[in-house]
Amino acid sequence: MNYAIRPARHEDRDAIAEFTEATFSWGDYVLDSLERWIDDPNGLVVVATDDNDRAVALSRCALLTPTESWLQGARVRDEWRRQGIAGAMAGVLTTWAADRGARVVRLAVEDWNQPARGQVERDGFGRPSAWVYATRSVGAASPVPSGNGGRRVAALEQLVRAHSSDAEPAYMAWSAGVLGRRGRGLFALSWTWRRLAPTDLAAAARAEALWSARSGWVLAALRDGTLEVGWVETREEDAQDLTRALVDLAAAEGADRLLAMLPAVPWLTQAIRKAGCDVERINVYEMPL
Repeated sequence: MNYAIRPARHEDRDAIAEFTEATFSWGDYVLDSLERWIDDPNGLVVVATDDNDRAVALSRCALLTPTESWLQGARVRDEWRRQGIAGAMAGVLTTWAADRGARVVRLAVEDWNQPARGQVERDGFGRPSAWVYATRSVGAASPVPSGNGGRRVAALEQLVRAHSSDAEPAYMAWSAGVLGRRGRGLFALSWTWRRLAPTDLAAAARAEALWSARSGWVLAALRDGTLEVGWVETREEDAQDLTRALVDLAAAEGADRLLAMLPAVPWLTQAIRKAGCDVERINVYEMPL
């Protein structure tokens, strides 16, 4: 079957809805994001179209920094799969990013998604880092799966908002530690990953999103009822205290859900599980441009 690739338009929405509404058991985020993506001057959405110019696939690339780009939202209509469409769209998008100064492109694939993992590896992406995303409901009566199902006992310590002066020591501890190395210098921001700089931590502190405790530091912000955690720095002996404090922070901030993106380090994964979180593995791939 013949196809062409072009920039997406708002009028493609209905066609895109047909092959994205049931992507996952809960639906898909693509339709909710589509209008914003198309209007984003720092991103490009492309669609593959059939002979009638009807969209049968889409994908998006965005510039996260002047040198880092991110691929996401690749979807292909069932009957159009296995024709190299996803790879062709990625080629168009990475060329677009490189022409605008990007030196690297990254993307994330869940560990269970073997077809997608195989595709991106065939397209030349390497896997620089393995992560977990941990989720749990929040509230005074939320049970702890590894406990007795009763109310949580408050953590022994609390996370408090950090000052911008904490940014440099937090960054130095992280960059020299296990989590910085295993995460390949990346941090997560709304399901995208890019390099962390000390200025990111200072900016987070000014935005009241950098938190500290004896057991470490955390980047966490409340978005739509979810406390999103994209970066942590702690040590193995302190990890359980920090993750328990994270759950209490989510409750104190009025969140009904906690979402944390963490490097897939066994002792940190174990600690977040003990804090009552469900954990899934995700792989962040990278390719130089």
